[in-house]
Amino acid sequence: MRDAIITCIVNTLTSVLAGVVTFSILGHLAHEQNTTVESVVNSGPGLVFLTYPEVTAKLPAAPFWAAIFFIMLLILGIDSAFCLVESFITGFVDNWSSYLRPHRVTFTTTVCLVMFVLGIPMVMQGGMYLFQLMDYYSASGMSLLWVCFFQTVAISWLFGVDKLSDCIEQMMGKRPNVYWRVCWKYFAPVIIVIIFVGHVIEYETLSYGNYKYPLWANIVGMCISFSSMIWIPLYALYYVLTEPNSIIQ
Repeated sequence: MRDAIITCIVNTLTSVLAGVVTFSILGHLAHEQNTTVESVVNSGPGLVFLTYPEVTAKLPAAPFWAAIFFIMLLILGIDSAFCLVESFITGFVDNWSSYLRPHRVTFTTTVCLVMFVLGIPMVMQGGMYLFQLMDYYSASGMSLLWVCFFQTVAISWLFGVDKLSDCIEQMMGKRPNVYWRVCWKYFAPVIIVIIFVGHVIEYETLSYGNYKYPLWANIVGMCISFSSMIWIPLYALYYVLTEPNSIIQ
């Protein structure tokens, strides 16, 4: 519990510090250009690859700080890749353990090579437009909120808050109080639904700078989002239809 609390506090303070640094930099650039912060740069890759390098160029020993900055980006990218690849691989290995566990190294190498090949178009001519399309739809709030909602419902309502509390008590020796159980069962699903509805209402078609993506690109993006969302209700429907008395149970 202590480690979890320390991790949350350190993560929050790090985010606050990063926000202070980011907006102080943007404010300085806006002051130099005699414009507003919104006009300096939008969030996303432009902030990382355009604004920050411009700032490091103004610092003493600019090459050193530029090298440190891009090394940091490389380390952060590798760290994120570890999490994504390991989560993907672990799911397959756990589900087909008898086939994949003896060949985990080969399977991991194959997955990394396939993902490497799939990522090549994003660093080629026009790759930024493809990256924006993937980032806007595949990692959008809509699909993430959808998955989080069903995960929360599955844990809090289907598995049960009481059973979850029993598991936590068994592992940590302390049972979660009423506040956490109420949040898990009621507040979290309701808040996720509200945010999801707001995201749908505020949805805008994708654009990058002055370029407006065509209709077919937005349709492809929506298909990418739905490709990760549709499996939850489809599997639930399949389970209900194939398992006897599954709804009552």
